[in-house]
Amino acid sequence: MDADIDKVLAEKASLEKEINELTKEIDELKVIIEKRNKQIENQARSAQINQEDQDLMNIVLDSESISDALSRTVAYTKLVSANKDVMEAQKKDQAALDKKKATLSKKVDEVNKTAEELKTKQETLEQNKATQVALAETILKELSKESGNKSALQSQKAEAERIAEENKKRLKELSEKKEAAKKELEEQRKKEQKEAEEKQLEAQDSISPSKPSSAIGQSNNNQSDEKPNEVVSLPSQGGFSLPLAGGYTVTSGFGSRPDPTGYSGSHHDGIDLAIGAGTPILASRAGEVVEASYHPSAGNHVIILHDNGLYTYYMHMTSIGTSVGSVVQAGETIGTVGSTGNSTGAHLHFGISSGLWSGFIDPSSILSF
Repeated sequence: MDADIDKVLAEKASLEKEINELTKEIDELKVIIEKRNKQIENQARSAQINQEDQDLMNIVLDSESISDALSRTVAYTKLVSANKDVMEAQKKDQAALDKKKATLSKKVDEVNKTAEELKTKQETLEQNKATQVALAETILKELSKESGNKSALQSQKAEAERIAEENKKRLKELSEKKEAAKKELEEQRKKEQKEAEEKQLEAQDSISPSKPSSAIGQSNNNQSDEKPNEVVSLPSQGGFSLPLAGGYTVTSGFGSRPDPTGYSGSHHDGIDLAIGAGTPILASRAGEVVEASYHPSAGNHVIILHDNGLYTYYMHMTSIGTSVGSVVQAGETIGTVGSTGNSTGAHLHFGISSGLWSGFIDPSSILSF
């Protein structure tokens, strides 16, 4: 747009220069024509006054001699010719004047047209400049806004990265603690299992061969002092105690076994202790109840997490006598024997594991049933 305006301005300046030159030439022609007009008027007036004297015949007749007549005739002819030249020059200059006036008028029109074009272009330029200024202000505002958003996003990103790094560090610490606790629990379990095995061996060595031990809780028909189904409490073994006071029968041990119901697998994850329904079930070790509910297979059951990281399981209860979150002591009643769930008769399924519902251990490796 600026280049177009410069071009129009140059054209306008050139036209104005031509107009000035034409005006000067016209003024000069006007002066010449005006002078010649006066000359022609004077000659015409003189010719009119001396019309008779200027007649060629009179000039010849008035001549004193032939030589004088010739001289006067030549002078007359030159005068007439000069007058004709003046008239021709006047006519030519007048035509030139008219032509220059026409050219001048055309140039003036062109200048006016160019001036209008220039005015239009300048108005358009001003409008474009105003639009560009408004657009620039809008862009600056958007850039300022984007800069603020970018700064906020960078701050949020930095905060997110910081939190992520802290979480990563925390997770690592938790993982290390969990691994250490798991290792410690495993070492404790092995230690307690070893102690239980050693005590079991010591107990077996102390039993006299001539006096075989009676089944726990069973009546000894040869001992009239004991009553049938007398409850016998055994001491703690490896930190655990029996879940029943006595009077039970081991009907199924830990490991592979025939399927008694047709529903369970061939591997038994605990030990079944048959006894009358309603018999109190005792917590084998102090701990926190982590599950106390009904399951289609386990029936009414309770699971306790102990301080050594092991879990004990009590299944097929008639009723549950505790709740999740409760802290129970060893020997505390947590329910009664029943036959709920996948069961063929009243009994307690007792189990021990290193993980919740995983890593089951043979209870008889810790307790003597």
